[in-house]
Amino acid sequence: MPNTWEKGLRSYRYPVALEDFQYAHRFPRWFSFDLGNGGRSSTIEFESHFRKHAQKNIAVWLEVVFWKLYSQPSHRDRLTCNVATHFQVSGISAKSLWQTCMTYISKPVRATFESFRQLFGFQSQAVAVVATFPAFLDPESYPMVDTRIAKLVGNCMGAHNEAYRTGPQLIRPPFLDSKRTVLTVAYYEFMRHWTLWCVYTAHKLTKQTSFNRRARDVEMAVFNAWGGRGNRHPVFHLNPLPRA
Repeated sequence: MPNTWEKGLRSYRYPVALEDFQYAHRFPRWFSFDLGNGGRSSTIEFESHFRKHAQKNIAVWLEVVFWKLYSQPSHRDRLTCNVATHFQVSGISAKSLWQTCMTYISKPVRATFESFRQLFGFQSQAVAVVATFPAFLDPESYPMVDTRIAKLVGNCMGAHNEAYRTGPQLIRPPFLDSKRTVLTVAYYEFMRHWTLWCVYTAHKLTKQTSFNRRARDVEMAVFNAWGGRGNRHPVFHLNPLPRA
């Protein structure tokens, strides 16, 4: 049963060239991490690189912002630069970002997430970029979340919920039934259910494969299964897993 999940992880690719950041010259020695083909191993190395420097250097936070936005070439430079300017003008330090994110990790409720989100100065209430950081700091317990994830959940949640009705249940992201196109903090309840489900699914995968799987690994497989622009969706189905 876990075969499709293993396929999702093995074939995961999110290649990013950090050196493509237009304003990288403003941050000597940064924006040079090599993610190679963007597979799971190199992505885990990038997560570790972030954790190593997250408490002391603001540039590593900007690297992750750019990494997350890399698939949007028309926006990534401008938005990353906007965040950098906001940090500088507002006097936001790497330590304050780390502490506020850790507060959310230790007490994951909408209020603590919103306190963290506001530090980035985004004009919209979209959550995808900000939700990346808990997943990098604690990948065992926190997955990333974005529109691509939400679409697969909305499309395939029924079979997965039916497979283990007594476990954490996925809920349909409300924005899929509206004219909205992105996840916002208004849909925090979806994020909460998604996080609990990923942790539980990671536990099941670990028991069934004898390899440690993290909440982030579940999310990577889901992200990969849905596919990118121009694909049919989902590209492949992830088998619902029986109770662990």
